[in-house]
Amino acid sequence: MEINSEICHTLSELFFCDMKYSQLFVKTQKELPAKEDSRNAELLLKAGFIQKEMAGVFSFLPLGLRVLNKIAHIVREEMNHVGAIEILMSVLSPKENWERTGRWNSMGVLYKLETATGKEVALSPTHEEIVTPLVQKFCRSHKDFPVCVYQVQAKFRNEPRAKSGLLRGREFLMKDAYSFHTSQEDFERYYLVQKKAYETIYNRLGIGDITYYVAASGGDFSKFSHEFQTRCETGEDTIFCIAGTKDCFNKEIAESQAPLVTYEDKSPLPMEDVKGVGIIGVEELAKYLKISVEKTTKTILFETENKGEVIAAAVRGNYDINEIKLKTIIGCKELRLATAETVKRVTGAEVGYAGILNLPKEIKVFMDDSMKGRINFEMGANKTDYHTINVNFGRDLPEPKTFYDIKVAQEGDIHPTSGKPYEVFKAIEVGNIFPLATKFSSSFNFKFTDENGKEFPILMGCYGIGISRIMGSLVEIFSDDKGMRWPMAVTPFHIYLAAIGRDDAVYDQAEKLYKDFQNVGIEVLYDDRRDKKVGPGQKFADHELMGIPARIVLSERTLEENSVEFVDRKTGNIQKIKIDDILPFVRTFLNVS
Repeated sequence: MEINSEICHTLSELFFCDMKYSQLFVKTQKELPAKEDSRNAELLLKAGFIQKEMAGVFSFLPLGLRVLNKIAHIVREEMNHVGAIEILMSVLSPKENWERTGRWNSMGVLYKLETATGKEVALSPTHEEIVTPLVQKFCRSHKDFPVCVYQVQAKFRNEPRAKSGLLRGREFLMKDAYSFHTSQEDFERYYLVQKKAYETIYNRLGIGDITYYVAASGGDFSKFSHEFQTRCETGEDTIFCIAGTKDCFNKEIAESQAPLVTYEDKSPLPMEDVKGVGIIGVEELAKYLKISVEKTTKTILFETENKGEVIAAAVRGNYDINEIKLKTIIGCKELRLATAETVKRVTGAEVGYAGILNLPKEIKVFMDDSMKGRINFEMGANKTDYHTINVNFGRDLPEPKTFYDIKVAQEGDIHPTSGKPYEVFKAIEVGNIFPLATKFSSSFNFKFTDENGKEFPILMGCYGIGISRIMGSLVEIFSDDKGMRWPMAVTPFHIYLAAIGRDDAVYDQAEKLYKDFQNVGIEVLYDDRRDKKVGPGQKFADHELMGIPARIVLSERTLEENSVEFVDRKTGNIQKIKIDDILPFVRTFLNVS
C-alpha cells in the first residue's frame, strides 16, 4: 500500500501516534492460561491485543482496537465512495418484527431477552428486521430510490460452539449494508458496484490477490449469493475453482461429477443379505464386508414440505448427500430427515438399514451420478441388522433413466461442463453480498409508488463484512513462527522503536527520534522500558510477536556509530542506517511521498 503525506497525517489524527510501551497497561504473555484452538486467538492474546471474556467473546485492548479501527476505516471509506449512507441502528429489536419475517423461531442463533416490562426482544445478529421498516418510513416514492444504508456495529449470535478465535464468535464487529431498489436491473447494477467496492477493500487490506468471488447458496431468495473467500489453509470453507478460470463455488453448491471407479469384478455375483449389527460408518462397513468403500451405498429417506411425501436419495458410500442440491432437484423449499417411525413404516427396518431395493412404489428415488457404472455393490437390506451385497442394475433393480448430482462435492470431483477436475482449496469467508429480493419488503408490505401512482414491491440486497473476523483472518494468513505480521494498512503502528541499555543518552536520542516521527505522521510504538528484567531479547521478541512492520533499535553501540539498526519484520533483513538518514529511509520504506 502506498501512503502519501496527506493520508499519513489524516491517519495520525484518526489513530493518534503518541504511545510509549510504559504507558500500556497491557503486557505480552509467553504462555496462555489455557490452550486456544486457533492461531489468531493464540497470538492476539499473547501479544495483548485482545482479552478473552468467555468462549466467543473478546475485549479489544489498545493495540487490537487500533487494528480494528483501521479495518473499519477502510471499509467506511469504500462504502461512502459508493454512496452508502452510514447510520447506527439499535442493537435490541422487537419480537414482533422477527415474527413478521418468520424468523423468531427459525433462527437458531438468536439471543432472546425480556425487558423489565415483560416485552420480548432480540439481540440483533443481523438488521433486516430493523432496517426495512426504518427505510420504509421515509422512502415511498420511486424518486426516493435507490438508497443504501450501512452501519458498523456489534452483532450477537448464540453460536452453539464458538471457535477459532475471532473467526466464529458470539459477539463480533460487523459492517452490514442494505440497499433498496425499484427494479431488478437497478439492483443488479448496484450489486456489481458493491462487488467492486469489496474488491477494493481487500486490495487495500493486502489480501486482494488471494481473495476470491465465490458463488454460494442463495437460500430462499435467489439461485446464488456470493462470498468473498480468502485462501488460507486453516479456513473452515472448502472452495471449488474451475481449472484455468476464476469461477469459484462454495462446497455447498459446487456442481460435481464423480470420477468413475474401475471395479475388478467382471461379472455379477449372486445377491445375498449379510448380517452386520451396530456397524458405524462406511469404512467400518466396507472392512466388515471385505469390499471397497466405493461399493457401499448411502440411502437416506427424507420428508418434503408436502405432508406425507417421502423420497429416497442414494449416493456412493464415500459421498454425503447435499440437501441444497436435492431440494432444488425436487423443487421443494423444505426438506427434513424422515423420522425413525417413517423409516420403519417405509422400509420395515430401523434407521441405518435403508436401501433402494423393494421400496414402496410411491417412494420417489433419486440416485447420484456416483452410482453409475457399478457392479456388485452394497446397500441396506431394508431389514434391521442386514446389508445386501452384490446388487446389480438390470438384474436386481432397474437402472434409472436419469442420474442426478445430489452429492457434496469433494476433492477429485470433475466440473461437469469443462470435464476437468476442480482446483480445491481451504478459505476463510471475509465478506458476502446477498440478493434478498422481496423477502423482507413483503413481510413489512414495503412498496414504492411509480410515476403513474401504482404500487410495486421493493427489492433489497444486503452486504456484510465481519470487521473483527477480518482481523483474525489477517493473523491466520500472515503470521509466522515468531508472531504476527500486519499489512501496512492496518498495522497498529508503522515502527517499533526500541531503546536498549541503561545509558541516558540512548533514551534521549530515542525520545528525539520518536518526536521526529510523530511530527511527520509516522506512527511509532516507543519501547522505553528501562526495567533490568526487560533485556534486548524480550523487546525484540515482543516486536516480532506484535507484528509491527519494522523495528528501529538504538543502543550505546549504535549511538557511538551515529546510527540505528533497522529490522524489516517481514524479511528479517537488518540494516545499519545513519541517524540523520533514518527519517527519509523510513518514509521510503512506508512509501510516504
